[in-house]
Amino acid sequence: MISEKSAFIIILIILCTLFLLAGTAIAAPGMSPTPTPEGTPVSRVASEEELQKAYAEWSNSRHSDTYNMGMGANTTCAKCKSPTNWDPNNLAQENAQDCYSCKRTPGEPRPELSGAEVINQADWRSIGCNICHQPAGDSYSVAISFWDQASQTYVPVQSPNELCAKCHEGEHGFQVIEEQKASPAHNGWECTKCHGAHGAPAACTDCHDPQAVSGAAEHARHPDVNCTACHDAGNLGIWLDENPASRHFSEYITNRFAHAVTSWPSHNISKVVDCKRCHHPANLDFPVVAQQTSCKACHPDGEVLFWCIYFMRDGNPNAAATEVPIP
Repeated sequence: MISEKSAFIIILIILCTLFLLAGTAIAAPGMSPTPTPEGTPVSRVASEEELQKAYAEWSNSRHSDTYNMGMGANTTCAKCKSPTNWDPNNLAQENAQDCYSCKRTPGEPRPELSGAEVINQADWRSIGCNICHQPAGDSYSVAISFWDQASQTYVPVQSPNELCAKCHEGEHGFQVIEEQKASPAHNGWECTKCHGAHGAPAACTDCHDPQAVSGAAEHARHPDVNCTACHDAGNLGIWLDENPASRHFSEYITNRFAHAVTSWPSHNISKVVDCKRCHHPANLDFPVVAQQTSCKACHPDGEVLFWCIYFMRDGNPNAAATEVPIP
């Protein structure tokens, strides 16, 4: 018979053997480690100092205050302006993507869409850290990703431009990423090379001194002209912004269509300037000065048969018709 002491030793040996075998199996080549839970950041976490610096920049940016009651029920704008307030299952969302549902008299509020309930300002969440960075305890991952409200997960992004494009590309006629890719100047740059990573506003004069270059004399003669009005390479229209609420009020600037024609600093920039875009004779009744070349100067009734060649938007809409021979 085996003594009690011998039995204890045998059991101990068996347990040690099993433990060693288990350890070998865990460490064996080819075994996959435990996967990181989805949504958990794997990169470095921001320090308190980095958080405070980012917050200071963000709090002075437009990302920190996107609440807007001027366009009808704000739930129809929440997809970009407040992703975590956005309900992709709300029937109003489908209507919000249909231009015809938002047609209105210029200058008047957008009509309320069925099911589009207004979110109170106290409940509104702007573009916070958690939209672009995964939370990690009391901080955030320094790596960028995008919170997808529809799938309730973070979506990986490969670059700042890809992240910015989630809200800024192709929305309401604004092709900011396309313009940047086509730009003769700044070609291939990331958005954050000009704009602060956390939303700090950017101006051309942050990097360029208009009085210290070859065109200094012309810059001085055009104090009310936005840089992009002269240096746009994308053939955007140019107008005088007469909206007192606009940050480009009283500026000559390029524009795009977004709900209505809107001042839009071009991101397709060139050093080459064609003065005739503003300084051209409409006819013998108009002097050759920029102040007389607004759309109203040539088309007081708003009727346009052919786009002015210096205010091109979509090219000549009647080009095909003019090519058809008249019988």
